[in-house]
Amino acid sequence: MEHFSHDDFSRISLEGNPEVLAQMNMINLTQRDLELIAGLRPLVVAQIEHITASFYEAILHVDSLKEIITSHTTVNRLRQTLSNHLIEMFDGYIDEAFIEKRMRIAMVHQKIGLPPKWYMGSFQNLLSALLRIVDDLKDTHPDCPALAQAVTKLLSFEQQLVLEAYEKQTREEEQRAKVIIEYQALHDDLTGLPNRRMLHQSLQETIDQSAEADSRFAVLVLDIDRFKMINDSLGHTYGDRFLQEVSNRIRKSTAGFDVVIARMGGDEFTLICKNVQSDQAFAELATQVVKEIEIPYRLQSNDYYVSASIGIAVYPDHGTGVEQLLKNADTAMYEVKKNGKNGFQFFSNELDNQLLLRIELESDLRKAVKQNEFILYYQPQVRASSNEIIGVEALVRWNHPTKGMLSPGIFIPVAEETGLIYDIGTWTLREACKQMKKWHSAGGPLIPVSVNLSSRQFHQANLVEYIRDILQETGLEAKYLELEITESMMMDADLSTEILNKLNDFGVKISLDDFGTGYSSLSYLKLLPIHKLKIDRSFITDITQNTSDQAIVATIISMAKHLNMDVIAEGIETKGQLDFLTENACKEIQGYYFSRPLPATEVEETFFVPYRQTLL
Repeated sequence: MEHFSHDDFSRISLEGNPEVLAQMNMINLTQRDLELIAGLRPLVVAQIEHITASFYEAILHVDSLKEIITSHTTVNRLRQTLSNHLIEMFDGYIDEAFIEKRMRIAMVHQKIGLPPKWYMGSFQNLLSALLRIVDDLKDTHPDCPALAQAVTKLLSFEQQLVLEAYEKQTREEEQRAKVIIEYQALHDDLTGLPNRRMLHQSLQETIDQSAEADSRFAVLVLDIDRFKMINDSLGHTYGDRFLQEVSNRIRKSTAGFDVVIARMGGDEFTLICKNVQSDQAFAELATQVVKEIEIPYRLQSNDYYVSASIGIAVYPDHGTGVEQLLKNADTAMYEVKKNGKNGFQFFSNELDNQLLLRIELESDLRKAVKQNEFILYYQPQVRASSNEIIGVEALVRWNHPTKGMLSPGIFIPVAEETGLIYDIGTWTLREACKQMKKWHSAGGPLIPVSVNLSSRQFHQANLVEYIRDILQETGLEAKYLELEITESMMMDADLSTEILNKLNDFGVKISLDDFGTGYSSLSYLKLLPIHKLKIDRSFITDITQNTSDQAIVATIISMAKHLNMDVIAEGIETKGQLDFLTENACKEIQGYYFSRPLPATEVEETFFVPYRQTLL
């Protein structure tokens, strides 16, 4: 039996490809076979169109396959390529280029959707066509049976190459699919950043490397302030676009640092910063990120403003394990939120103790809602010229069973984060309306009660019905309820306008609280039904000495006057502050200079009893 070897190159050039040589030897495709095949070449060339057509004949009998072959744009080109290859087959020479071309043709057939079983059927048609040509030579060819065997062997070898090509392509596709699946398992679909799982892997690797090199690195946990407002008001599509822009800005702001950035879910991102010399570098990175995030975002033809709160934990100072570093960075981030947001904070042991107290406070707060441990205090609002009471602001207090009376600054941030603010806000609104109706019915002055409305309450779907139900339940007329909202609730002007117009039509008054401390837009002041501006106490504290505060307050008062709005200043504690305000035509004031917040009974004794006596 004649076999091919690495030294036999008369009609084969496959040095370095022992696997193909083995395939040829397995089917006993010999030098003599290739010589016989070469002798058939002129007839093959003459009938090549018929031979090529025979390859596709079986396929065209199957409707689904016929559609593939006749509709695909590459088929005509593929037919010509196959014709050229069939002619080359009968050159009787096999080399690497021949192998590569055969496999490439097979892979193209596979890509257009031709299954291997039909491909093998096509080979049978092709073989039949070639054997008919050989059979026509039986009277003239000296060894027609040997030629038929040679052709059969060659077609068998071709089939092996096709199957190998199909298998190779399948393996490559499986590998590509595996790579895609692995990528998706480790990356966030929306931003393309590493996800929580990959972050944990990267963080553990960084810990191991830093432990070995005795080096330091930082974990920065970043949360976007006010993201929920964008998502709730504009919808998830714009929320997703916003998060993509945020991720791009974080990438941009980390240029020059060795940083891994991951999206942990929602609006939370985590950064691992390595290869820096000092904590100052970590602080510089956080500062860059904060500045980049606070640049306005253009969404639906409006500018939207957000900020970032970042907590930083440093290895090994603040932890040596993945969970500990993430927890401590998270703790530091929440401290930033508690202290006004838009900044960064390094973790400390003091913060850890505060976290434990916070967890305890949250647990107690959930019980307080169920056990009705809240009480309302009322701070009088007065007309500066006469000290006449013109309204009261309802302020919630928590009568804690062991800690005593707690101010809202202690528990409201926890309530907002946990969602308990809705229950507390509803209780506050109902109780304030009930108390004011009681005072009216008892002969007290017909003044309004002012109640702060949380963002969660403001953005609920049925706000107007919710307010109407409480007023009907308590019997208070709508004109005696004043709702205090903040500038941040006005980010979506269209939604805000609709809500406030409905409340205004119903008769409820709207006061804009903490005016001047947020990202003010004067356009909404003329569009929205706002009845009163409330000057924030931060402008009042140093007003007797700070010329900038004086200019701001005077401007707000003048602007409110020209917009036909009332204006009230809060936080008045000294006569000097009062004098400046009255000199600048601020007619309404609120603060300790006149009265601290009082329980309902003290309000009655101090203000309403004398009022009733004057009526008598």
